[in-house]
Amino acid sequence: MDRPETVPIAGLSGSVLLVTGAGTGIGRAVALAASRLGARVTVSGRRRGELESTARAAAAEGLELDVEVADVTSASSVADLVESVVARYDRLDGVVNAAGVAQFGHSEEVDDADFLHVLDVNLVGAFRVSRAAGRVMLACGRGSIVHIGSITSIGGFAGRAAYSASKHGVLGLTRTLAAEWGASGVRVNAVAPGFVRTPMTDRAIARGVLDLAAIEARTPLGRRAEPEEMVGPILFLLSGAASYVNGECLVADGGWTASVGPPTHFAETRPIARD
Repeated sequence: MDRPETVPIAGLSGSVLLVTGAGTGIGRAVALAASRLGARVTVSGRRRGELESTARAAAAEGLELDVEVADVTSASSVADLVESVVARYDRLDGVVNAAGVAQFGHSEEVDDADFLHVLDVNLVGAFRVSRAAGRVMLACGRGSIVHIGSITSIGGFAGRAAYSASKHGVLGLTRTLAAEWGASGVRVNAVAPGFVRTPMTDRAIARGVLDLAAIEARTPLGRRAEPEEMVGPILFLLSGAASYVNGECLVADGGWTASVGPPTHFAETRPIARD
């Protein structure tokens, strides 16, 4: 079998990328970084103002992003989005599914509508985008899709039943599409961030549903990540440097899931006493 055509990591130059949820946070950081590396990036989301802010940030660096307002909870909106990208560039090389919402609350008090909304955006939305993009990529015999999972893709999180269920589902979706589409040259992977400084987590902290000091104490690196720190893992998975990586979940959590106990004084660096 011939080696599959891949996008080189050296710049991702000339590749055609679609980033959902690109108005803020990780999606915005990825879109800007990929554009700097020479990719032709379409940014998408529900709020035009946020997308145009991302585009202005790119323009300030002499770069250009294409802006497309779309709603991942609508199959027709997603279909129109992908069709627009393909009409403009005649192909689609990579997708980053960064659109997402969160919901907090005691599980016994969460109503159906709130639970289903989170799943519709985070999980079904990722499927809708992957399905539409996958049709294009499968026809071309190449492509790379990166889903944004979470540390809640890996373990449970009290008070986040809907979010955790959706992100567990994203990991299952990633592995299933990878198994199904890999032989046709389309790779599907995920990145699982820990706590990242985004408007979503900032709002949760301001509401008191997340404790920033506790998060920082629980994280071995002692802090939240910046959105830009998720760029490297995501662009790696999109690129030819990851040409044999398929169905994987790259965890970028500052060591959160590596640590099985609470922070203690034993975590401090200190000399070992010897007799």
